[in-house]
Amino acid sequence: MKVQPATPDDFENWIELAREVEPLFGLMADQNPFRSALARALSTGQGFCVRSIDSAFKGELNGGIIVSAQYNRIEWFAVTEKCRGKGLGRALLKHAMDRLDLNRNIVVQTFASGIVEGEAARRLYRASGFRDHAPAGPTPAGAETVLMVRPAHRIGS
Repeated sequence: MKVQPATPDDFENWIELAREVEPLFGLMADQNPFRSALARALSTGQGFCVRSIDSAFKGELNGGIIVSAQYNRIEWFAVTEKCRGKGLGRALLKHAMDRLDLNRNIVVQTFASGIVEGEAARRLYRASGFRDHAPAGPTPAGAETVLMVRPAHRIGS
């Protein structure tokens, strides 16, 4: 599997990935604010993805992550259901963190403890050094979320 920069040509594939996760995240694929933010992220090099190498699904997005270097934050992250548990999420998260400033806190909003569908994401974040920081309210679909923070790496600490 190869994590690579996403491009504006990937837009419709990202929209399909967004549709798949809407039951948990809430409506977004047809929402103008999401579409505009996605287009901006893909055109400014903030998105990274794993594309299918299977010739029958050439170009299909198996997972994607969007980061904000300015805010040192993971903005959006999803892996298709058929590819979960195969290391794609771990590879995407590592790739994203390699592009963020480890000398500053890294922040992500994810599912709160007790949201069964979000436990795999929580395990992945915890394994990468993130810890619960503060409640962040529900997704538009009603799933409770939390801000998780990976503390800054301090030289000599």
